[in-house]
Amino acid sequence: MHLIIPGSLPSYTVAADLLPHVQERCPELVQRMTRLRAVVTTCPPEETGCSALEFLELSALGYSGEIGHSVGAGLGPLRAGMIQPGDPVWVADLCSVAIGRDGASLAIPDSLGLDPAHADALFEAVQPLWRECGISVLPIETGRWRVWLAPDARIRSISPAAVSTLSVSDWWPQDESTKTWRKLLNEVQMVWHTHPVNAQRTANGLEPINSLWLYGGAQGWKPTPRTATTEYTNLLAKSFLENDWATWLDYLPQLSKQISNLPEDASLTLVGERRIVRLSPSQQPWWQRLMPRRTQNWTTWWIRQN
Repeated sequence: MHLIIPGSLPSYTVAADLLPHVQERCPELVQRMTRLRAVVTTCPPEETGCSALEFLELSALGYSGEIGHSVGAGLGPLRAGMIQPGDPVWVADLCSVAIGRDGASLAIPDSLGLDPAHADALFEAVQPLWRECGISVLPIETGRWRVWLAPDARIRSISPAAVSTLSVSDWWPQDESTKTWRKLLNEVQMVWHTHPVNAQRTANGLEPINSLWLYGGAQGWKPTPRTATTEYTNLLAKSFLENDWATWLDYLPQLSKQISNLPEDASLTLVGERRIVRLSPSQQPWWQRLMPRRTQNWTTWWIRQN
């Protein structure tokens, strides 16, 4: 049994302040962190091209990357369902970009609440734009399109989930080979700026869908089947992404109860913004298991960067 807990590793800037509250409100997690062997993996999105959770998912499916691309580039073929190697596979997600005092920022993808009918309407509104520009586009699921670029297109791939934690301005495609895409994107943004879908979203308190985020670029690859029983709990994910630590703390007792129902030999994976911690039972000889358990000083990796 393996439980993955997205949003369970606060950043180092707040981890120390939250530590005593975690000890008080989530004793079952603390007990497991004290007892289980921890393996810490750092995965900065600037290098991986994806969020820590996406990095974990790609690794679990057996993807180790492709020469010349970040690991996150593999999300393109994965989300497009392409398993045969060949041409680069690009996808574009409908997104919301806001311009503020500190530059452009991308809304958290899970916060968009995109209605399928709205996604279809936005697609139909801009469909005529790419008929003569050499780029082909096809919707593959709500809010996500498969995109066929020129073979020589060069883009530093990073997923929307990852770039939502960074400065968007650092990741806009700038290479000459993406000039056609940039022109198309600008035209799409102009059409959507006054689209009725966005007027309705604004009236409902939602961010406008005003752009596309392009990523991927790796060849098709075949995911390996999962062998272990793996479950996810998203109790902490939303408040973590929104830096809403009061709500995050409120969910800890519920998480503690959920963990208490796990088998003693279950593994846990804690996922933060830039790191992953896998907690697993130590493989010990039978005679060592008869001795008192050794405790792990989990607070060192909780509050201090390696």
